[in-house]
Amino acid sequence: MTPFGGTHDHPPAALLKALRDPAFYAADGPVEVRETHASLVFLVGADAYKLKKPVDFGFLDYSTLARRRLMCRR
Repeated sequence: MTPFGGTHDHPPAALLKALRDPAFYAADGPVEVRETHASLVFLVGADAYKLKKPVDFGFLDYSTLARRRLMCRR
């Protein structure tokens, strides 16, 4: 379990709701969300925060927390 109640392979609804809230980032402006086939990107002012989805397309494997962590470090 994660602090937001989901598992490492499935982002919980509470986390996604929190990431859409400007107060999460101490931002005054809105949070814009862009979704791709592999990620959710939260745009907050001049910053962007990327949450990789737990997916495996063969050419792109983010299916586990370990795989997503590895890809973030590259």
